[in-house]
Amino acid sequence: MNLKSLDLNLLLVLDGLLRTRHVTRASSELGMSQPAVSNALNRLRHHLKDELFVRTKGEMRPTPRALELAAPVRAALETLSLALDPARFDPETAVRSFSIGTNDYAVSTLMPKVMERLEAQAPGIALRLVPSAGRTLDMLDAQELDFGLSAFGETPERFGRALLIDDSYVLMMRQGHPLAKGPMSLQAYAQARHMLMSPRGHDQGFVDRELAKHGLTRRIAITVNSFAAAPGLLSGSDLILAAPKRIADTFAPLYGLAVREAPIAGPQEYASATLLWHGRFSVHPAYQWFIDFMKDVSADL
Repeated sequence: MNLKSLDLNLLLVLDGLLRTRHVTRASSELGMSQPAVSNALNRLRHHLKDELFVRTKGEMRPTPRALELAAPVRAALETLSLALDPARFDPETAVRSFSIGTNDYAVSTLMPKVMERLEAQAPGIALRLVPSAGRTLDMLDAQELDFGLSAFGETPERFGRALLIDDSYVLMMRQGHPLAKGPMSLQAYAQARHMLMSPRGHDQGFVDRELAKHGLTRRIAITVNSFAAAPGLLSGSDLILAAPKRIADTFAPLYGLAVREAPIAGPQEYASATLLWHGRFSVHPAYQWFIDFMKDVSADL
């Protein structure tokens, strides 16, 4: 295609529709009217000789051709944005957003302090938190995210990383639970009614793998995909949950839960929060500022 014949603003519309899958939301993000977005889509269809999006109930579903264009269009727009960004980044006056693929552990333990600091130091900076369990690296590669913030094992060299929170695992349960006080054997622990927190809906976790080494299994009575769902369930039942200590420190006082040492230590990478970014942005002033900002916030936790 001859780029001289293409209004490059149409790529912004294509990117917005690919991200939101919705004309109304895309128009809101782009600061355009809905008819203008629809008109831009029609022009794109003409240029690219493809329907690009098919209207279904609740969303605009991209065609294979549109999905094929998603990553290169996003990369091109990001490259152009970086080239046009000022060499110096002033957080006090900057107006921009960062998209972060994260989980409710980071949201519950780190984000309250992050937002408090942003209001004071960089009021024009907005954060968009996105669930990205199992997809963070791919989303960073595709520039669908600016950062990942979660527990990561080893990552490829193309990513930069900074450990923000190093935590340990404890047990949470209601006050008065039979295991809330006194000795706890591994057998008694295994026989309790367990809650499993699994963002991706797995039916086992590290506790099961450790118990198996001792020839034991446990009964998982309920699996949830968010720590925020756990306290209310624990307070009204005999369930127990292995959770990071900072989660327990946040929720146990609010729900009157008992907290005690866990008989099985969780893997270090499960009880941590690491900030991850693509190495191509390591020297970008806005990214550099945000990385240092997150390190400073976590250092005071």
